[in-house]
Amino acid sequence: MFCLVRKKYLPFIAVVAFFYIFISSKGFADAKALSQDPKEVSWHISAQVVTFDNKKNLYIAEDDVVITGGKTRLEADYVEFSNKTKEAFAQGNVILISGEDSIACNAMNINLATQTGTIKKGSIYIQKNNFYINGENIRKTGDFSYSMDKGSITSCAGENPDWKITGKDINVTVEGYGTAKHGIFWAKKVPAIYIPYIVFPVQAKRSTGFLTPRVTSSDRKGVEYEQPFFWAISRNTDATIYADYMSDRGTKAGAEYRYILDNKTKGAVSFDYLRDNKIDDGTQISNNYSYSSTPQRTNADRYWFRMKHNQELSNGFTAKLDIDVVSDEDYLLEFKDGFTGYNETKNYFEKAFGRSLDEYDNTTRKNWLNINKTWLNYSFNIDTLWFDNINARKQDTADTTLQILPSIQFDALKQKIGASRFYYSLGTEIQSFYRKDTTATLVKGQRTDIYPRVYWPMKFGKIFNFEPSLGARQTVWHTNNFTDINGSSDNFRTRQMYDIGAELSTKLVKIFNQNNAFANKIKHEFIPKLDYTFIPNIDQTDLPYFTSLDRIEEQNLITWSLTNYFISKKTKKTPRGEEKTTYHDLAYVKLYQSYDIKKEKNNESKPFSDITLESELNPNGFFSLDMDIIWSPYNTHFKTVNIGNTIKDNRGDSLRTEYRYTSSLLKTVFSRIDISITDELRTYYSIEKNLFNDKTVEMQAGFAYKRSCWAFNLYISEARGEKAVTFLINLHGIGEFGTK
Repeated sequence: MFCLVRKKYLPFIAVVAFFYIFISSKGFADAKALSQDPKEVSWHISAQVVTFDNKKNLYIAEDDVVITGGKTRLEADYVEFSNKTKEAFAQGNVILISGEDSIACNAMNINLATQTGTIKKGSIYIQKNNFYINGENIRKTGDFSYSMDKGSITSCAGENPDWKITGKDINVTVEGYGTAKHGIFWAKKVPAIYIPYIVFPVQAKRSTGFLTPRVTSSDRKGVEYEQPFFWAISRNTDATIYADYMSDRGTKAGAEYRYILDNKTKGAVSFDYLRDNKIDDGTQISNNYSYSSTPQRTNADRYWFRMKHNQELSNGFTAKLDIDVVSDEDYLLEFKDGFTGYNETKNYFEKAFGRSLDEYDNTTRKNWLNINKTWLNYSFNIDTLWFDNINARKQDTADTTLQILPSIQFDALKQKIGASRFYYSLGTEIQSFYRKDTTATLVKGQRTDIYPRVYWPMKFGKIFNFEPSLGARQTVWHTNNFTDINGSSDNFRTRQMYDIGAELSTKLVKIFNQNNAFANKIKHEFIPKLDYTFIPNIDQTDLPYFTSLDRIEEQNLITWSLTNYFISKKTKKTPRGEEKTTYHDLAYVKLYQSYDIKKEKNNESKPFSDITLESELNPNGFFSLDMDIIWSPYNTHFKTVNIGNTIKDNRGDSLRTEYRYTSSLLKTVFSRIDISITDELRTYYSIEKNLFNDKTVEMQAGFAYKRSCWAFNLYISEARGEKAVTFLINLHGIGEFGTK
């Protein structure tokens, strides 16, 4: 039996208008009120035998004793209870229950009013944290606080737990944290690790205190200890402060502040700083602190600031802000893992805001401000984009990165024009371009583009849909110091263009009545389509160039496509006899190719484009296949092949294989297999190889073992030429420890 202390901020003993204590005995039929003090809890005693000492005002209960009051319940073989002081002495199979938590011991002296006392050879069980705290002599210092000279902590049940930590001067506060000195980690009955001082959270609610630490070791950083501290500032704001000690690199300090102001206004701000003990001085020794893919890092002051913010504005407008500024090219390579690492930050931003970060090896980081309003058929956006070029900033080279400060867009979705048969869409944008440094061909300036389009949908017979369309584009540039190839330096330039499009399609539907365990019905939709696009040839060499919109190429294309959808329908009865229908996308297959009329007229070779196949196959929850293939009809070779498939079973076994090929640029194969040896033990192996040079891009192989109260992961890995052996053990409720 073990003891639990319920973690609540409400008073431990409920106060009622009238207080009284009853003694009821299973051997007697009468019950006597013990107190009428309205400031006391109503305590009830039930036992086989009860006697009363009038002189000491003491009740003595024996055999199957139960004392209840408020949310407290005391059980024992023998209890002496003072009605005057509310002191209780309990002995023999003692259990004190408060809410969902409990204390179990051989003997206990407890004041039921103040919840203080001493516990002889007892155990405390904190349910929500699944914590067991054992000690010979435990002092209960408050409703939810304990101390002991010697004791042990574990999250494993049983008299012989899989792991425990013994220590001295143990102090525990529920909904706070615990501490212990001179700790020894035991694996079963074997002492394994000495821990001079340990802090562990004892929290289930959102409250201020230390969180689970993380301890690792690696060649690049040495022994690393990460300790987060959570600060519950208010109902809608909180912060986490991080101390990341690395024996070889120094201490990295970090902080993250999160806030929710209303349903549409929230944000998160994070900042890390490290005064690095190691720099890249170009010597052989500094190879462990540099990367061959990035320039030499000579800075010791290193930091990363990132934030995301959503803001609700007046009149239906909303704003979004993303900031990502990092000190050097190596920082995100160096700190991919950990509490404040790239992976944790990226996952949190994607989950909380639906927006990600640039890849960790991207040395041009995107910073973005957007103000937006949407209607049923219209949208309005103001964007400011600043790309932080880390290479240019750190290497002190010319920064010609194109910045957009700002961009204003107003778009109208395709919609009907009044009561007519015509539809229209509209795209407009005004953009201002800026470069910190410019050259003779790279300039600053503004561009305005207006692009309306009109559609005329028609039907031929009952199955064919035909939709011609006409678009007109007006573009205006304003630049300073721009001179075209003819030597003209006009500040204003204009371009007028039009384009013609047409689409002919139909949809054929076939229903297959299966009426089997797989599906009741399967619907096959087959959509053949012809698209025509014409854009005239217009000389644009006298125009400034900022983005691809400044050079719209001539087109005279016919594109055919064949699209297939397979959808299953299954109806089954629920236990209540109701029918439940589910739909599942079984497969998607699209095949398409273009024919260039312009090339044919100009007697150019190869008017046909490559043939592209896109497909996804998901027949059930155990197999999936995705495939993108591009094939050249002229050299009869594949130009791109991307194939991935996953096979898994109910046990948890899975096999994922991916093949990526792009002409002579890329040829890799990735495979990962997970095998569940038992319900608790699994093994895995993954490898990605570059088939052009037969080099391993990344490899990982290991075992993972998971129990109810602990887990460990042992694996070897290789990435970017660095090999490592990693052993991590996660003690539930304590943290993660390991070496690399």
